[in-house]
Amino acid sequence: MLDANERAKLREFTQQKKGRREALRAAALLMIDEGYDDKTVAIRLGVSQVSITKWKEKWKSERLGLLKDKKRPGRPPRFSDKDMGKIAALFHEHDHDLVKVQFYFEANHGKKISLTTLRRFQKADKLSPYL
Repeated sequence: MLDANERAKLREFTQQKKGRREALRAAALLMIDEGYDDKTVAIRLGVSQVSITKWKEKWKSERLGLLKDKKRPGRPPRFSDKDMGKIAALFHEHDHDLVKVQFYFEANHGKKISLTTLRRFQKADKLSPYL
């Protein structure tokens, strides 16, 4: 099912920090290539067996293109990765003082950010990949 180059690419995808869905699809395809049946793969990865079947079918036509997430509906993120990196640095620099982080971010970057949003980032641990 997989050639050596595809297997190497899939292993790279399973090791990435971002893109959990992409990593799951890559892990599933590697497990299927190793001879595991759909049900076992689904149980081990915590996804439905229907998803595994769909991924296998899409693999036949899209190959490595299957791994990339398609555009999802909804409002685009307000803060870019660059903004999140700056927010994370301010959190670290000001010992998680939300008011200071808000003040310095707004003053230096010209974008408004609420304390509620900063609390949500902190609580959801969204800043750790940027530290």
